[in-house]
Amino acid sequence: MAEGLRVLVTEHLGEEGLALLRGKVELESYELLPVEELPARLPDFDAVIIRSAHRITRDLLDLAPRLRVVARAGAGFDNIDLDAATERGVLVLNTPGANAEAAAEHTFALLLSLLRHVRIADRHVRGGGWDRQAFIGTELKGKTLGIIGIGRVGREVARIARGFGMQVFAYDPYVAADVVQARGAVKVETLPALLAKAQILTIHTPKTGPHLGRAELLQLPAGAFVLNVARGGLVDEQALQELCDEKRIAGAALDVFSSEPPRDPRLLGRDDMVFTCHLGGSTDEAMANIGTRVADAVLRALAGEVPEEAVNLPFPSLDRLPAGLLDIGRQLGRIVGMTGGEGPVLHVACRGGVPEEAAPIAARAVLAGVLEQVLDGPVNVVNAALRAQEAGLQINIGLESAPVPSLAAWFAGSEDLLAEITLEEAPRIRRLAGGRFDLRLPSHLVVTQHHDQPGVVGRVGTLFGQAGVNIATLELDRDVQGGRATMALGLDEAPGADLLAALLGLVGVERIHAVDLAVGAGKGR
Repeated sequence: MAEGLRVLVTEHLGEEGLALLRGKVELESYELLPVEELPARLPDFDAVIIRSAHRITRDLLDLAPRLRVVARAGAGFDNIDLDAATERGVLVLNTPGANAEAAAEHTFALLLSLLRHVRIADRHVRGGGWDRQAFIGTELKGKTLGIIGIGRVGREVARIARGFGMQVFAYDPYVAADVVQARGAVKVETLPALLAKAQILTIHTPKTGPHLGRAELLQLPAGAFVLNVARGGLVDEQALQELCDEKRIAGAALDVFSSEPPRDPRLLGRDDMVFTCHLGGSTDEAMANIGTRVADAVLRALAGEVPEEAVNLPFPSLDRLPAGLLDIGRQLGRIVGMTGGEGPVLHVACRGGVPEEAAPIAARAVLAGVLEQVLDGPVNVVNAALRAQEAGLQINIGLESAPVPSLAAWFAGSEDLLAEITLEEAPRIRRLAGGRFDLRLPSHLVVTQHHDQPGVVGRVGTLFGQAGVNIATLELDRDVQGGRATMALGLDEAPGADLLAALLGLVGVERIHAVDLAVGAGKGR
């Protein structure tokens, strides 16, 4: 037993996790510690493991100067004040991906139920029926499976699909073709190309993944099936219903919904769809895996290590870092991650007021901002490089901390993603969504990718004027005359969904990216 180390477990963890802790630390565990008792208990412990019932707030951390580790037995950490923990040198841990196998298996549970009419046939037999001809099914063997997102869950889906004899294709712009192949799929370079192939489509991305609306779903072969066991809202449920009514889509299976629980009686009454209540990761084995992983991570953290489950990096000398450096870097990365780019290399140039010893941390902050838009689970300056390597992402950082005469000349001809951090002036982005810019960091940003033809810029401006949204800055770039153009607009306020939809409907506009740095979120259309 580590001398004097005490660990508090506030909710059910599972015997496997508790067994790891016993004998190594002084353990106090509860099936559910009453929330009102936590403030009195927390100051006596070096580490606490929570699930979703408790919140670790700034006020609670002020009461517990002994506390060194806060661990969340699960993927999220919204119930932990991350900034307050970092400022106080408290390491925050969580366990993303511990339920990947469970989510992948649930995908096929739903798929087989849908294709073999299990739910309605069960109801038919219970009602005394025996009409075998009414429930002729569809086999998986030989079918083409399209996977959007080939991360932890996506790769398990690909593995299982191969066992059924399926042809597996995957779209994931951040994963190299050889890595996708190693995960049992063939990489498809664009989303439309994947949709055109997919007799069965499944999505396994974070909430920032592609949004599948009517336009996207219409690109599927007639009679396709659609699954969402990832995040609610990634698939437009209204569009699914309409296309099923039109017989363009044969059926759908949903474990997650845009609003949970779903209330639409028309949706819930359909026999060509199968639903479950966000059960993707809910298995005994997944719960045990989460328990053992979080317990092991806590023990390693108390031993002085920074485990891969770390969500933050406590800086004992945080006051010596330039103010706002990590936040600026992460915001730059979020923009790059949301809008994509032409190549796999992220160049970060740290100039003007960034100390040499702080430059690698700043670069990691940019990388974390990029990856949090394309990976599931938390990414931060501690684990950004590890998460990129683990996911097989070919994103490398070219770091330049010394002043250079011309950053644009330095990267002339490069097809890489490019971000620059500078603190003497406003932070800037020099390459975005295929365009070259000298773009200051706005609070609200819209990037269009459109055909270089007369009238497009004017029509875009007219729509913003009609919506009452002021354009503060506008920068425009194109590859060749009449080719593809990219426009970046800094706005005084966030555009609404109706405005974004109207922009996408303009003649010549191919894609719209909207990034709201005020809330650290974005979306692409």
